[in-house]
Amino acid sequence: MTWEGTPHHTTGTGGPVRLALTGEFQLTVDGRWLTVPHSVERVLAYLALAERPVSRTKLASALWLVSSEQQAANNLRTTLWRVGRADARLLSADSDRLRLSPTVRVDLVELSGFAQRLIHDPQADDLSRLPLLIEHAELLPDWDDEWVVADRERFRLLRLEALERAASALIARGRLGEALVAALASVQSEPLRESASRLVVQVHVAEGNLAEALRWYREYRTLLGRELGIEPSRLMRQLVEPLLRPGVTMQ
Repeated sequence: MTWEGTPHHTTGTGGPVRLALTGEFQLTVDGRWLTVPHSVERVLAYLALAERPVSRTKLASALWLVSSEQQAANNLRTTLWRVGRADARLLSADSDRLRLSPTVRVDLVELSGFAQRLIHDPQADDLSRLPLLIEHAELLPDWDDEWVVADRERFRLLRLEALERAASALIARGRLGEALVAALASVQSEPLRESASRLVVQVHVAEGNLAEALRWYREYRTLLGRELGIEPSRLMRQLVEPLLRPGVTMQ
């Protein structure tokens, strides 16, 4: 399928097309990292996040907010021509609507599905692939477009929940080292999130590192008091109360 302003050709050879939106924008065609203008990046990213056909008018107005309607349409037409120069397989069109081609693999879509599986029913195969979710932490971190910010927050919360569910599942399986890595990844993304810090304390207690568990609790309590002026919840305190009793030996 071709669209207005796009040459009827493809530079690809039929190999895979991949679009990475976590971390830096990266377009890979036939195994090669393809550098494209930022206007092309924005069109591809917008359509990838939309996950549905978008009218040309809406796409142009969303990407060129401060331009007139005519100028935005011209900008879109030029950008679509550049998309086609990169690879005509990237987009498909239906009447006045554009969408990312279904053959383009988007890392955010795959990671979101992966995170959903970890949340609802973490299986051994998915738990073994957890480093993928740890490595890909943020959606287009250097972009400040409003339509990116909303999806960035959505993915951030989904990822945090998935990391914590995975950490809990790993604790239950006795895979404490992996559980700690997952819990710490969640803490790194959101230091004030108590559920993540509780998992860190829980792992340390399970490993018998009682002094480390108590140290982590005290540091978190200090952070929470300094930033929000509140105390940890009862659930958090219950984890360390046995460590404060006389006769408990710290390691």
